[in-house]
Amino acid sequence: MAPADRPAFMFPRLFGSIRAAPMLDDLLRVTRQWQPSVLINDQAEFAGPIAAAALGIPSVTHSFGSVLPPQRVADASELVASLWQSHGLEARPFAGTYDHLYLDTYPPSLQTTDMSHISATQPLRPTAFAGSGEGAGEWLIADPDRPLVYVTFGTVFNRDTTLIATVVEALRELPIRVVVTLGPGRDPEALGDQPANVHVATYIAQTELLPHCAAVVSHAGSGTFLAAIARGLPQILLPQAADQFLNAAAGARCGAAIAIQPHEVTVESVRDAARKLFDDPAFRDAAEGVSEEIEAMPAPAAVVDEIERRFAHGPY
Repeated sequence: MAPADRPAFMFPRLFGSIRAAPMLDDLLRVTRQWQPSVLINDQAEFAGPIAAAALGIPSVTHSFGSVLPPQRVADASELVASLWQSHGLEARPFAGTYDHLYLDTYPPSLQTTDMSHISATQPLRPTAFAGSGEGAGEWLIADPDRPLVYVTFGTVFNRDTTLIATVVEALRELPIRVVVTLGPGRDPEALGDQPANVHVATYIAQTELLPHCAAVVSHAGSGTFLAAIARGLPQILLPQAADQFLNAAAGARCGAAIAIQPHEVTVESVRDAARKLFDDPAFRDAAEGVSEEIEAMPAPAAVVDEIERRFAHGPY
């Protein structure tokens, strides 16, 4: 299968057939002991709505990026229908994930998929993850006249050092600084010797790094994609799998990013994209427009209050 065709095939099988049943066994045991009032699950977690229905409580589905194509979720729903029935429940459309409330972390200008099948939607401002890692050292401010470009392939799709090396080779000859994070457990020495304008680390919190960046090059994972565009940063997106193709398409469509498909990634294509990103201010203008949309979305604390208000009446 072409990489862009794999997510539609893998999503229902991985998260429906393989993961839902063992997760449901554990989740039912915990929820029956704890007796929660509301259960929140992410879009790829199909045990949560079943456990919630078994307890007679509402379930809230938390997006991790773009709303997924309806057929992708419907296919997973078919594969978990027997789990609903095995607990004396009627199988629900879309595996029950849209029955009560969907928390949408995607800003409006990026969201183009029809959402009429979702019963109730609550916007939720995406916030960048702030973990502990290497701090931003003197290299971060050593040469402020040269823009800083952040390169990351996340924590799952970071195993292809050849791909990361291709990106670094494309960028390091430009009049910029480059910071590369390889992810947990990865040795910064894996990329070999690099010129002075390239800094390689295992992990640096994006909340600490992104305020200093001029652009981001990544796999288009939702966390990095949304964190960068929330900062108004133009991006080069190299999707590999999962929902990354949706993010790459959304970023390119709104004018804030350049998307390069897996079979098109070369030193030359990445370098050309970087030059375009810096030469044309329209990319940053578009990213800043989306950033303003994100800033206007309700903050997490306000959404918690809304969830409590909606479901304060007890058993559903």
